[in-house]
Amino acid sequence: MSGRRAVTILLATVATVIGVLALLLIPVSIAIGRYGNVLGEFLVLIACVGYVARVMRADRRRRREAEALLPPERRPARRVPRRPITFQFRETLFAFLVWFVLVGAFNAFVVGLGPLPNFAGFMLATLTVTGRHMMFRLTAEEDTPPGR
Repeated sequence: MSGRRAVTILLATVATVIGVLALLLIPVSIAIGRYGNVLGEFLVLIACVGYVARVMRADRRRRREAEALLPPERRPARRVPRRPITFQFRETLFAFLVWFVLVGAFNAFVVGLGPLPNFAGFMLATLTVTGRHMMFRLTAEEDTPPGR
């Protein structure tokens, strides 16, 4: 790896960390009423995302140009996208309902907010469904033929 590439990777990593920090500070600035900071953090976020996107596009373009110069038998194999993995609607609806009931009961009896689930119930249900989808994606059979 060349020194220039190492510096580019380091700068892209630093830009990513600063961008995430700016993204996380935006709600804090809104909560404490510092709207000037929100604008600054948003501009920093946009600059970081722009820099990282530019670096990634340039890297991908250089890699593809280098691959095009290789003989066809030495080119890396392109990944064939997997077929989407789905799960039943009933299971998803059941996961949502379980979280809504649990959060609703907690809000009603422990916190005293009332019997209806709030945004936390929706977020827990969404994370559950997303986690289940990722689990199915990770545990899917890798031996299925690409044509299927």
